[in-house]
Amino acid sequence: MTEPRNASLTMAEAEALFEGMRAIQMDSTPQIIRATENSAVVACPLGGQLTLTGMVADESVTDTLRLVSDFTASPSACQLSHGGLQFTVDGAPSVRERTALVIVGFFEHFSLEGSVTGRLDWQLDDRSGSCDIDLVLSGEPDPTATEPSVAAVLSGMLCGHEAEIEVEGVPGPAG
Repeated sequence: MTEPRNASLTMAEAEALFEGMRAIQMDSTPQIIRATENSAVVACPLGGQLTLTGMVADESVTDTLRLVSDFTASPSACQLSHGGLQFTVDGAPSVRERTALVIVGFFEHFSLEGSVTGRLDWQLDDRSGSCDIDLVLSGEPDPTATEPSVAAVLSGMLCGHEAEIEVEGVPGPAG
């Protein structure tokens, strides 16, 4: 069987790939293969693994606090299923996600900013290719929420498509 190389994903397929990878990274009970102070190798749901490397820090200048996270995800034969599609994903080299929650004063204002950039190699059925990711994260307090939260959006390019993805479950500071 000859696999076409550098095939492209539809927008729905690109979103399923992205959301499937994020689900592994956001899993609150991952199967950890090994871990160090700044990294962890976790099992992917259907086989393979994902190496997460990064840090979380806080920076304070006058009345502004920035809670910063910077993580790199490097999949290796990572098999996942999302949106009814089953992917095998490898890092080429990886995807980096940087996020900063900015709090001014005693919660007079807060916002969320960051980016998701990188590339993934993917296989889906008899197709394969690469997915370039260049997304910008922005968020502000959600005035309609019953609990403090941030309405956040990732926007930019995802696998060759203009994308705008709502980010679910971003907690806001309690105040």
